[in-house]
Amino acid sequence: MNWSTIYIKGLGDFRAEVKRKLEHSRLNVMPGSFGASTESPHTYDLYWVDDKMDLRDFKKTIGARIVWKYRLRFYRSLEEFMASHHVHSRKFSPDEQRRIDSIREKAKEWD
Repeated sequence: MNWSTIYIKGLGDFRAEVKRKLEHSRLNVMPGSFGASTESPHTYDLYWVDDKMDLRDFKKTIGARIVWKYRLRFYRSLEEFMASHHVHSRKFSPDEQRRIDSIREKAKEWD
C-alpha cells in the first residue's frame, strides 16, 4: 500500500472531532500535524491515507455535519492546498503593495 496526503482546512478547531470520526472508522489513516498559526481564522490538519482511497469516502466518514459546521475544505496535493485562498487572505496596505510592486519590477529587470 502507498500513502498519499489529504490536507484539510476549516474554520474553528475541528481537529478533535475529525480525529474521533476517523479513529472509529474502518479507513486506514494516519494523522499528521501542522504548526498552529495565530494569524489565521483557519485551522489546518493533514492525514495520510491509502492512495487508492476515494476522497468522497473520506468525507463521508467524517460526516456532513462536521464538514458543514467547520466549512472544511479538502486538498489532495500540497500545491492545491498552497494555492487555496488562505495564502492570499492577508491584505496589504497601499504602501506595502507599492513596495511589493517595486520589487517585482526590479525582479523583471534581472531576468
